[in-house]
Amino acid sequence: MTTRVQEKGLLHTLRATGEPRMGRLERCMLRSAVFDPADKVLDANVCSGQVAEYLLHHMECQVCGVSDRMEEVRRTRARMYSGDFVYAAMGDIPWQDDTFDTVLLHPAECSPEALRLQLAECNRVLKPGGQLVLGLRNLSVPVRKLRSLLWETAPEEEYLTLKKANTILKSCGFDHLSTLRAGIGSAVFIGWKKSE
Repeated sequence: MTTRVQEKGLLHTLRATGEPRMGRLERCMLRSAVFDPADKVLDANVCSGQVAEYLLHHMECQVCGVSDRMEEVRRTRARMYSGDFVYAAMGDIPWQDDTFDTVLLHPAECSPEALRLQLAECNRVLKPGGQLVLGLRNLSVPVRKLRSLLWETAPEEEYLTLKKANTILKSCGFDHLSTLRAGIGSAVFIGWKKSE
């Protein structure tokens, strides 16, 4: 779990180097997760690599990552001096079963079918009792209704409700679920793989 002092240090470092800041959802995912030094962590959907770099430098974790966008993998490999970052489909994570202590997932596609496929793979690579930290775009019902009145919503912009996301997490083998709001448009879900 990151402290507010560590988070401020990260923001100061990113501002000094001129790099884009880490988003609110990513910061909330890091703040709500529990990391121990030497944990093996998978960043599923590495994006810019800032989360992986933070985990390596400040939390002393062994970090791996996967993305279905080659440019994101290249960018992350360029900024990291260690770690295994691969290009692969999110539903086909190329690591063995029971490999990681923690999986951070921020899916690019939030449809229920795609999410189930990704969560099944995350469950497979997590050790028994391992932690999943899932960051999703999520709007409350009143905000969604207001948004639909003001703007036409494209069909690909599907938002899962908190209840539906929790149901999907339970069906994929996660328990002891908790939810944390990360602003108006997103939420972080924490689940633990059932111990055998």
